[in-house]
Amino acid sequence: MQPAQTFTNQNLWEMDRRHALHPWTNFGPFEKEGALVITRGQGCTLWDAEGRQYLDAVGGLWCTNIGLGRREMAQAIADQAERLAFSNTFVDMTNEPAARLAAKVAELAPGDLNRVHFTTGGSTAVDTAVRMVSYYHHARGNPAKTDIVAREHSYHGSTYLSQSVGKRPGDRVEEFRYKTDGIHHLSVPNPYRRPAHLTEAQFCDDLVAEFEALIARVGADRIGGFIAEPIQASGGIIIPPEGYLYRMWQVCQRHDILFIADEVVTAFG
Repeated sequence: MQPAQTFTNQNLWEMDRRHALHPWTNFGPFEKEGALVITRGQGCTLWDAEGRQYLDAVGGLWCTNIGLGRREMAQAIADQAERLAFSNTFVDMTNEPAARLAAKVAELAPGDLNRVHFTTGGSTAVDTAVRMVSYYHHARGNPAKTDIVAREHSYHGSTYLSQSVGKRPGDRVEEFRYKTDGIHHLSVPNPYRRPAHLTEAQFCDDLVAEFEALIARVGADRIGGFIAEPIQASGGIIIPPEGYLYRMWQVCQRHDILFIADEVVTAFG
């Protein structure tokens, strides 16, 4: 067996600059500046190839919640990869980790939330949830209830459908096309930016009334789902007014609209 090839920081920087396509990147400056090469991490600290330290304040991509360099996690991954690196759960197949995790999530979830569908990431989770809205209403004899209501400043993923549902400023690149028919957006529930003459309670009343007005205009027979981040994460860590989420859920209940809580950044999908 030949020894593993080693690369200098300059080698890695140049290979990445020449061959990697980075999302959310202006490739004009990138052609000259390239990427920051990260070599290791421990807890919430990252090190680059020159030994400089950085605080990983965004938690990877909201996903390294328990920190980096955890030996017990690395060992669990290694043990599972050696025992069974992959086994799909399509149709009538399962495996021990999938069955145990589904049961644990159901145990922790409130109320009658006792079924789990695993996906490969947050974007695909949102895609799946939106498609399930259509399936659910079709199965119950309401095939026209396929429209989705979301909010301004929301981020729900980077696939075609999930990005169409989201509407965070700067995310809509003109050169890409998005699905627009059947997707509606309400105001962002940001109490800090509410009109000066409104109390927070009055602002909440207006937001709920806006939802009711949209349903009246579009038709409850067309709207199948409402999707919301309970706390809008990359939109600005926006915490809605007190009672907002419950009242929006009540509106959904009255009009047979499914409420989708996008909790991806809490690692709950």
